[in-house]
Amino acid sequence: MAIQRVGHVVLKMRDLEKAKQFYHGVLGMKIGKELPWGIFFRFNDYHHDIAVFKTAPDADLPKKEQVGLVHVALVADSVQTVRQMYDRCKAQGVEIVGTTDHKITKSLYVKDPEGNTIEIYAEVPEYNWREEGMGGMAHPFDIEAVPASVEAAIANA
Repeated sequence: MAIQRVGHVVLKMRDLEKAKQFYHGVLGMKIGKELPWGIFFRFNDYHHDIAVFKTAPDADLPKKEQVGLVHVALVADSVQTVRQMYDRCKAQGVEIVGTTDHKITKSLYVKDPEGNTIEIYAEVPEYNWREEGMGGMAHPFDIEAVPASVEAAIANA
């Protein structure tokens, strides 16, 4: 018997409406169940990938130098999808923390309405992390150089 994977993440947030706008409205997650004390979000047909539970309205926001969660990472199907999420977040006024080329992934970092960092990334299959290694790989990533669609990528090839 072995643990297989992470099943879901639960975040505490002060404002469930802002959570719904971000996780459903910006990230496109489906709402599995909504209750007065929490919302269960999912991507595909899994019961929930991220849940948000209501906390006190005067609860402290996450701080950079505190024990706890650094970020939640969400896997996109392509680097074009990461670019599209970048454009969407930028258009909707979502705080963009930065972008990073980790060699194994191309990543976008944004903040949810309560200050939790969300990484949206695409795998880089041509980088063989089993042979080349991983960790400590943070290089500049010019996300605006990525075509915003597969059609645009093909046209620019």
